[in-house]
Amino acid sequence: MSAAPKLPPEFSDLERFAGEWALATEKERYFKLLATDLSKLRAFFDAMLPRAPAVVAYLSRFPAAAMQEDARRLYDLMLTFVETAHPIELNWKATNIELTVAAERLEFHGPSAAPYVTQAAIEK
Repeated sequence: MSAAPKLPPEFSDLERFAGEWALATEKERYFKLLATDLSKLRAFFDAMLPRAPAVVAYLSRFPAAAMQEDARRLYDLMLTFVETAHPIELNWKATNIELTVAAERLEFHGPSAAPYVTQAAIEK
């Protein structure tokens, strides 16, 4: 018996990444980046990049506070993609740079308290 889908049906092609990459917090996403080798990150990047416009269009239909669980997982998957893409885009040799602040010293805070921005608010 297969596991229940974690993403909206339109994104079943990304389902294989949901369990590992749909991370709900900035801290989880950051430490996932540091712990992932470039070849694995590249596979995730290559799958997500062409689907990103469709993901954004899909998620734009929902206010953040009213997302169903499958849309929330897709949102988390997209956030992980955005927050982990730079080593691939910048052709880094590793996902962690030695001359940066030690990860253990970083503090992570909850989600932004800023209101959800809608297209209507932008157009005002």
